[in-house]
Amino acid sequence: MGSSRKFSAGLLLLCVFFFTKAVFAESTQLNGTHTFRVKRQGCQDGTYEHEGINCCKCAAGQRVAEHCTKTVSDGRCVFCENGSTYNSEPNSKVSCEICTSCDQENANLEEEEPCTPLKDRKCRCKEGHYCNSAEGSCKICHPCNRCSSTGVKEPCTLTSDAICKEESTGLSGGAVAGIVITVLVFVTVALGVVFRKKILGFWKRDASNPPGPVNDPLLPVDMEPHIVEVAEIIGWKVMSQIGLSCKMANAIDSVRHNHPGDSDMWTQELLRRWMELQGRAASVELIKTLRKMRHNNKADQIKEKLYPIDSPTV
Repeated sequence: MGSSRKFSAGLLLLCVFFFTKAVFAESTQLNGTHTFRVKRQGCQDGTYEHEGINCCKCAAGQRVAEHCTKTVSDGRCVFCENGSTYNSEPNSKVSCEICTSCDQENANLEEEEPCTPLKDRKCRCKEGHYCNSAEGSCKICHPCNRCSSTGVKEPCTLTSDAICKEESTGLSGGAVAGIVITVLVFVTVALGVVFRKKILGFWKRDASNPPGPVNDPLLPVDMEPHIVEVAEIIGWKVMSQIGLSCKMANAIDSVRHNHPGDSDMWTQELLRRWMELQGRAASVELIKTLRKMRHNNKADQIKEKLYPIDSPTV
């Protein structure tokens, strides 16, 4: 009787072992990345169609590593890389979204919330800076006004600049006299400069070889054959500033992710994306933009590269 009970108990434990192994998920670790194979009774996060078969979606924070097939009813999902990629919703993607960077040069941002497999990184303005973006997702923060001459009426916040006190309009007799004298001196100097320029202008008109126009308008040219040389002239620091001025912060993050540590490739790829954004007039706009940023030397070098002496102008 005792032997029969022991045999029954052992048989019951053996059945429970195989039943548990067949029903519950099997967790493995492959190359440092957690993977999951799940024997599904139903798809909790919905389904998607792949090659005519309905596969279960991966949960938020994961991506598809292997689609289900006719012979393998369960696909395989893997976690997004923590700190660099994420998926915030159940999905059928084979890749995760790249986390937003708070380290763009001259953007004055810092990390508020870290990036996890489930959600993107959240940035905020550094102390002494603000961004008035209505959406709350700032790409560039601006320095707060210090109101040095009048004092602060309302302090600067993360979303609004400081409001300065109004300047006093009451002036003493001495102050008025000082202003009048200053204006008179300024007007006298200005008239002298204008008169001098006119005299020089008349002299130049009488010269035997008068100078040509200072800024000849240029015709758009194809920059693609010269993109490596142009990118080398611009450099990554200036190219990233041009990209930020055109609201290309995501493109900056993307090129840095695609070519880790290679600033030359960052510059070339961001320049190529900027050219696509500008269209046919990219060559002309690039030279104009560099001059507005007071990089005249770079503008002259690129103009010499793209527009030789016999190049057509309008």
